[in-house]
Amino acid sequence: MAYSTSTFAEGNFGKVYKRKYNDTWAAIKKVPMRYISKKDLERECEVYNKAEHPNIVKLLGNITLHEGKWIIPLEFIFGEDLETTIFNAAKSKIQLSPSVKGTIIIGMCEGLFHMHSKDIVHQDLKPDNIMVEQNTNRAVIIDMGLAKFFRNGLSSAKDGGNDAYSTPEVHRGRQRDQRSDVWAMGKIIAELCARIRLDTSSVCPDKIKAVLKDQPFCHAVCRMVEADPSIRASMGGIISNIRSAGGSGTNKNQALVQSVRPKADLTQDLMKKMLYQEAAKGLPCNLPTHGTMTMQRFEEKDGEMQTWEQKTVVTSDGKIVKYGNIKYEK
Repeated sequence: MAYSTSTFAEGNFGKVYKRKYNDTWAAIKKVPMRYISKKDLERECEVYNKAEHPNIVKLLGNITLHEGKWIIPLEFIFGEDLETTIFNAAKSKIQLSPSVKGTIIIGMCEGLFHMHSKDIVHQDLKPDNIMVEQNTNRAVIIDMGLAKFFRNGLSSAKDGGNDAYSTPEVHRGRQRDQRSDVWAMGKIIAELCARIRLDTSSVCPDKIKAVLKDQPFCHAVCRMVEADPSIRASMGGIISNIRSAGGSGTNKNQALVQSVRPKADLTQDLMKKMLYQEAAKGLPCNLPTHGTMTMQRFEEKDGEMQTWEQKTVVTSDGKIVKYGNIKYEK
């Protein structure tokens, strides 16, 4: 099989070529065997297969070995990377109107939300790893080579990623998880909205408020870049805010629509918010987007039980589907 020698992308682990694959254009990723083990390759394939979503790049076929290199056929996105869109206006073909910004932001957040619902951590989110499709402005998260499955505090791969989009806790040596992805995405959104590169050490809610001011995504991004991961928003907890903020940028009538929403809907939203806050109260970290979290607390004094409490929260796709709280106090 003959492969083109013309590359359009190159990274630390290999090169990417544009060529035809099964009568469609594909991004053919070629990685030398010495850079990736069979186990890591199988994990990467599983990630692609489980993360199938319009805002995540697709694996088009089986991975094969050719001349000592793994051949990975991926969906080809006709567009540009977000790095170009944000920081190289002269070269960019994307006109960043408020509605286009909204489309891009909602798209990449929907992709990350889906990824996290499958227990997948990308690890290397940055503008270079998000493509924007021409004409549609569809945002597509790419480069899943460092992605891992993260369940119950256990990781299927080593940590990796770009320091410029790494959280404060990662810089202190903590392993990457869904919350570090959220922080990175928050920084990317802020840079896209403001079209400036933010110094990583300065990123915090106060900095975001100063940079974005009253822009639609300001509140959501502030929740995403909290320094304390235990109070940082999860994608499941923030996605509705992202959708609403994106809607306000694409629909001039959005404010009017919100103003005439039935009070019952507003009350229901408030009840859901209060339920989430109550369910998450006292837990050591944010609720997972999918899974079960149980906390038990026991206090004894002078040989007698004073307090016993058990809390169980079950979530699915970022929503609470079951919640129980039992508490005894003498």
